[in-house]
Amino acid sequence: MKITSLHVQPLDLELQTALTVAYGSYPVLEYALLKIETDTGLVGLGEASPDPEVTGETQKSVMDALHETESFLPGTDPFDIETAVRQCSLAFPHAPAAAAAVDMALYDLMGKALGVPVFQLLGGRSRSEVSLYPVIPMESAESMAEMSAMFTSMGASILKVKLGSSPEEDLARLEAIHHAVGDGVQLRLDINQGWQDAKTAIEVIGEAGRFNIEWVEQPVAAGDLEGMAAVTDAVSVPIMADESCHTAKDVFRIAAKKAADLINIKLMKCGGIRQAGKMLAAAEAAGLPCILGSMGESSIGSAAGLHFMTANPGILACELLGPLFIRNDPAEGFPADKETLHAAASDRPGLGVTLR
Repeated sequence: MKITSLHVQPLDLELQTALTVAYGSYPVLEYALLKIETDTGLVGLGEASPDPEVTGETQKSVMDALHETESFLPGTDPFDIETAVRQCSLAFPHAPAAAAAVDMALYDLMGKALGVPVFQLLGGRSRSEVSLYPVIPMESAESMAEMSAMFTSMGASILKVKLGSSPEEDLARLEAIHHAVGDGVQLRLDINQGWQDAKTAIEVIGEAGRFNIEWVEQPVAAGDLEGMAAVTDAVSVPIMADESCHTAKDVFRIAAKKAADLINIKLMKCGGIRQAGKMLAAAEAAGLPCILGSMGESSIGSAAGLHFMTANPGILACELLGPLFIRNDPAEGFPADKETLHAAASDRPGLGVTLR
């Protein structure tokens, strides 16, 4: 089987509710779709989900990067994935979301060629299903409390809460959410660097101690590992690195500085399934538990994450909720239930999703 051609097109995902975080509000996610065609008629699907604040990419830059692969991927075997990944890192070293699209499309092709789901290529099914949890965008305290109550009425016992404005506003949001859902719901706070410095983060986390907080994600600026280490040392709530941690090398830097208690792995940050496996191995060696994060991908990118999660039992949690809240998902077959907030990787060959 040989790659014959690649097709790249913009993918503008319309959200049911705008995703508002500390650094911006996004009613539409400007991503890119990749299709890799072969001489056997099989087509591999990939998705690049950039974020200028996280991966340093835009829709245009990932599409430009993906077009560069037309110079070295045609004529190659999709099973030579290590070579392809290395060529991508040389051609566009600062475009991890573009590399992730290539990576998942090649895995999709390998699975389809062998007639097996991608998780079988990664070690097999280590869990029958995974639990998902809702994300509460950063809005007014009243809106966030209302949305939180809606999800808990559906059975959710864990909420990821986006914060990162002023300490006073964030504490008011937490107070409103707590009043709406009670003590029985765990809150996973994602600050997206919004509190900026260690002193502010330590003070706010201390004030928030009366709420049922499981962990706090990226409370300070991504490049401030010294500040993150100070927060991790000063508070009892576990601290998670997200924007600070893109690669296996970053994992070891964080471990050496004791800058976090947990790591958020995202396919789009590291460059795809293969690189995510390297990050996970580094984190396990360093004694740092991991979760699998999301950039709000469509069914294509979310399916790739779900297969990775299914094959790796050591990952604590997963955030692959994107397809449940996208109005114009380009694909179907992502096996998640909006009522139960559970997902189970498909047994269909490859990623198990098809274009609509």
